[in-house]
Amino acid sequence: MSVLSFEKIMYHPENILAVKQQTNIFPVHATISLSNHCNHRCLWCTAYEFQLDKSIITDYDKLLDFLTRAKGRGLKAVTYVGNGEPTAYPRFKELVENVNALGLEQSMFTNGYLMERFEDEILRYFTWIRISLDAGSQEVHNKMHDVKNHFNKIIENVKTLIAKRNGQLMIGIQYAVHHENVEDMYRSAKLASDIGVDYFSVKPVFSRGGVGVNIEPNNLTHVELDPLCATITDDLQSDKFQIFYRPYQVLSHEQGKTTHTYKKCIAGFFNINIYEKGDLIFCAPHKIGVGKLEDDLEKVEERIRKLSNKLDLSKCPAGCRYHELNELMDNIVDSSVVSKTKHTNFI
Repeated sequence: MSVLSFEKIMYHPENILAVKQQTNIFPVHATISLSNHCNHRCLWCTAYEFQLDKSIITDYDKLLDFLTRAKGRGLKAVTYVGNGEPTAYPRFKELVENVNALGLEQSMFTNGYLMERFEDEILRYFTWIRISLDAGSQEVHNKMHDVKNHFNKIIENVKTLIAKRNGQLMIGIQYAVHHENVEDMYRSAKLASDIGVDYFSVKPVFSRGGVGVNIEPNNLTHVELDPLCATITDDLQSDKFQIFYRPYQVLSHEQGKTTHTYKKCIAGFFNINIYEKGDLIFCAPHKIGVGKLEDDLEKVEERIRKLSNKLDLSKCPAGCRYHELNELMDNIVDSSVVSKTKHTNFI
């Protein structure tokens, strides 16, 4: 089973059953935006303008109290993500130490530039990290991330972690591909393979955030990307280095929407998003909330269940990462068609 596959939900039968029976349950996983401050200004990013003097920073005490209560209701893991750069959060070291003490697994999306500040904590407490690199050279990285010569330091930071890790930490590179950096993608994948990264993940730059303002709308199509990703896979993939590419994301980007047959989104039964102002969000693209950090968690669970049944999926944006999860769960819980069409009892 792939580490990026949603098939891992089979390890959480209680959540699957809650979806099927429409009962309340707390999500397994939380994605946390610690701040909308970032030391990079990626041209497609929604937080491009939010530097430190304009930033909103998550209330540390409220967040830790929420995670403590959520752990007691079934939360098992957290991932620190954008809006901003997690390692730029002022109390990052203190936070990851206390989250570890709660018994929660931790992971992170990062641009990688500040990782050496928290090298010990990353090696000790994290299950995985993914570096948003989006380039295979300093020149292209400077342009895409609107920085001055950060690329080589990021690569050295990654090399150091690889050299010092002892089994647990998985390290990936993510490549947000646009027609302005597509020619650098093979070089980036080759570099990732050469330095010992575990995987290389490709996704298109979607038409939101700074797209159309700081960078042109992405005109790449699956006709261009499919063979390039196939070449990268053929040349570089091995037992120690995996390539991940979801063609449906590129196809949905071309269509401007995610095409689906399922009738509701159940992602909230498995994941909750936490934003800098303390908002608990069911769906990040829709920005639909189910509460605040300080709210009673039983009420949060109830809101998740109710919202799952009434969310308007016709407005879903292109390339939703939970598209595959929804398709998988639809096959599992739709009792009107499963037993007749899937031969589920013939094992």
